Amino acid sequence: MKTNEELIKELEEARKYIKQLQQEKEEALVKLYETNKKLNDALLVISTYQEKYNIARTKEFIPSTEKLDTIVINEVEETIKKQKEGQKTNKGKKYNKVKFDYEKYVTETRYIYPEEKVCPECGKALVEVSNKTRYVVEIIPSKIKVIKLIKVSMKCPDCNKKNNKIYYPLCNDNLTGSILSPSLAAFIAYHKYELGIPLEHLARHITKSVGFEINKENLSNYMAKVGNILDPIFARMKEDLLNNGSKVIHSDETTLVVTKRDEENKGRKTSYVYVYTSSYYDEKQIRIYDFHESRSIDETSKWLKNYEGVIECDNYSGYNKLKVENTKIKLQKCWAHVRRRYADILKNLNEKQKKSSKAYLILKEIGKLFDYEKQYRKDKLTPSQIVEARKKNVPSIKDRIYDLVYNTNPAKNSALEKAIEYTKDCWNDLFTFIDNGYVEMTNNTAERAVKPFVIQRKVFQTSGSYAGARYTGKIFSIIQTCLINNVNVEKYLEYVLININRKPIEELLPYSKEIKELN
Repeated sequence: MKTNEELIKELEEARKYIKQLQQEKEEALVKLYETNKKLNDALLVISTYQEKYNIARTKEFIPSTEKLDTIVINEVEETIKKQKEGQKTNKGKKYNKVKFDYEKYVTETRYIYPEEKVCPECGKALVEVSNKTRYVVEIIPSKIKVIKLIKVSMKCPDCNKKNNKIYYPLCNDNLTGSILSPSLAAFIAYHKYELGIPLEHLARHITKSVGFEINKENLSNYMAKVGNILDPIFARMKEDLLNNGSKVIHSDETTLVVTKRDEENKGRKTSYVYVYTSSYYDEKQIRIYDFHESRSIDETSKWLKNYEGVIECDNYSGYNKLKVENTKIKLQKCWAHVRRRYADILKNLNEKQKKSSKAYLILKEIGKLFDYEKQYRKDKLTPSQIVEARKKNVPSIKDRIYDLVYNTNPAKNSALEKAIEYTKDCWNDLFTFIDNGYVEMTNNTAERAVKPFVIQRKVFQTSGSYAGARYTGKIFSIIQTCLINNVNVEKYLEYVLININRKPIEELLPYSKEIKELN
């Protein structure tokens, strides 16, 4: 039996080992942060060029008689109702289903048989009793082809007719009932939601390629079907973001105009897309684009009702409401927004005026905070080390900023008054970062996540309907999450649409180990 001294010694060694493991974990997180930030920085540079490229590429799909600035995005609209024969579309034209002669475009025929080859009762070989034909359109790089699928039903020729079972091919296809194949669905989603090609013009391009008509209503329905199939992926991404390792979510919002509004929202001019993204410290890099008819935070608060952690955000009052409704939420308001207000004041002052300006003094103190943060990153401090350094460096700066902000009497309605009032308004949520090494001073991470959507919006201008905007948010979330995890979008979507009912959801997420290995 060990003595007390021996047990105490073992306990101390165990504590040292745990501390060592914690240190190694934090050092690994620093490397993860740097990797994720570099990838996001690269994507930001790419997106700058992508904006010009998308607009130029979109023009390829547009007739010379049509102006780019008149385009309205043909989102996944609620087209099922208007597809009833005789009902008018939004352009006043009647929409009638047309049966196309797919047969003349077939380049390949595939027979699909049931797994059973012999009758389980008597052992006789099964014989064909009927078959059902379906046509699908598949995308092969630089080629679109029509595949003819013939599903064959079989039966035993000798068994008693009353007990004679019909054997059908097993169907694991998620896209039955149309010409839609996983490759075509991935092609449409990629061009629509990543390259920003409006559905009307994409339909025209596909029609020209295959020789028979595909219209925007077809593509709209296809994307609605894809959106519904991807629901489990989207739901799991939201769940994983809520339970991320750093307990930090970056949030921002941007506007979206919806052209078709219901009676309840008839007078509404602008709707919003809320963007939520993970910290660079998280292994699971996730982006969520959540559409709402209004800027009201109510729906978002339902999603975050059980969240326990920090939300990095701007000073929109809706985030304050989140904190009131869920006391487990802490906010970190963005210092970049605060700094910008004082920097804008100095732009209109000469050098002499700047030195005597309170805006200059406040900006100088804020600058010290940013300088320290820059140094922490340069020194590759771990989250724990960052907290230690902040507690040493920040309090005195905080006191000086407080004194300058609360003891200054600016002129009424001046830019300085507005800047000071803004600072006071978010003061209680400006220093959450001191005690949490995973929290940053700014919300630049979310603002970067907003940019891809803003770039696409410059091309498509508006959304066709609320339903379309919701589908857009869902599919756009999955595509952007693929990109920030360095996953090929088209390959991913095709793979998931084939395997979503065959493999666990955990293996199909854009940031899963299995997907990264396939990439």
